Amino acid sequence: MAIQKDTSILIVGAGVFGLSTAWSLARNGYKNVKVVDKYQAPSQDSAGYDLNKVFRTSYADATYTKLAVEARDLWVSEKILEGCYQETGYIFAVLGKSEKSVKNWQAAVDNSVKNGAVVEKLEKPEDFRAKAPVMTGALKGWKGVYDPKAGWTHAFNSLQAVYKECVRLGVRFEFGPSGTAKSVLYGRGGKAIGILAEDGTEQKAERVVLACGAWMDSIIDTKGQSLAKCWCFIHIKLTEQEAKEWKGMPVINNRELGYLFEPDIEGRRLKIAPHGVGYTHYMAPGGKSHPRSKASYPTDGIPSEDKERVRELLRMALPTLADRPFEYERMCWDADTPDANFLITQHPEHPGLYVAGGASAHGFKFLPNVGKYITQLLEDRLDSHLAQAWRWRPYQQIIQDTSRPDRPNADLKDLDGWMNERAARL
Repeated sequence: MAIQKDTSILIVGAGVFGLSTAWSLARNGYKNVKVVDKYQAPSQDSAGYDLNKVFRTSYADATYTKLAVEARDLWVSEKILEGCYQETGYIFAVLGKSEKSVKNWQAAVDNSVKNGAVVEKLEKPEDFRAKAPVMTGALKGWKGVYDPKAGWTHAFNSLQAVYKECVRLGVRFEFGPSGTAKSVLYGRGGKAIGILAEDGTEQKAERVVLACGAWMDSIIDTKGQSLAKCWCFIHIKLTEQEAKEWKGMPVINNRELGYLFEPDIEGRRLKIAPHGVGYTHYMAPGGKSHPRSKASYPTDGIPSEDKERVRELLRMALPTLADRPFEYERMCWDADTPDANFLITQHPEHPGLYVAGGASAHGFKFLPNVGKYITQLLEDRLDSHLAQAWRWRPYQQIIQDTSRPDRPNADLKDLDGWMNERAARL
């Protein structure tokens, strides 16, 4: 049966994809939309529950470049997101240690240019410092480009703005144990009819959209398509003078080392994230990777090897901070797919059940527009190219994401430095 404006729609997850979908549905006249989550929106379990996120259009895959260009226009034009997008400029660099890294970096640059970006080459340390005077390091081996039409987004602030707009438009929310999904409820013929919550509450609906990020595979069997992984970041506390001097600096992203942002002036926090392929957390051989969110494990830090990567980036680019203490550490959990394409599709075995996830650590920038495409999926009119890219694709062979460094996968159990033993609750 075709979806109607009064069809009951249950969205599981109050993070990026869930809130974007609720916003899109509500503004398109859907009157019976409900979002559930363990935490008050924006959900603390969401990968988007953060200070800020990179905004870039540079992708080796032109599909995401086009979507990012569309998203950038919406970050600028949507009234509720006013001030949430900061176009500080974007330095996209590579060390050049591997031919593969340089090739993928160049492909991402070329796609941005094909879609309208005007970039400036940065070939010498002086070129980098002309755009970001804070880069006082030697920058040995660095080459890059500067894109003035990119920057970063206020993560928490924008999610909060979308949540408030959803409430204004009539979307209903339920949080806590009655909003914490434990499993999907099925009716006749395997049709999804809702979810069973942690406290036994049955949340019923005619359409169920699972937008629960790293927790997707704990609710349904995604058959190897949605793997819980974490990527890490830290905050360094700046002096008042440093925070003022560095205000307006561009995002600095070396695809082999990591990236950092303009500091938060109020809190004087500088966010730095080491690049990686994401860490899993398997609790038993042959089992599933289980996320450990900061909300549930507040004393968790980040692995020692990522701490060293941050130090390496600082030594090369911002040596005055190379030995500065870390004020805050966090593992940010997301759902990773084998090819880093999103997983946005109808479940092939269960009518009425839709999955909207697999953000693969690059989904936040699409907050203004990914919900539009999930709405189109529900309306059975999603563009065929996107439907093919985001289809149900079980047990797919892993394809190395070209935006990530060429490193082997690792599991948290094999790493040190991240878990406070006194608070461990494995």
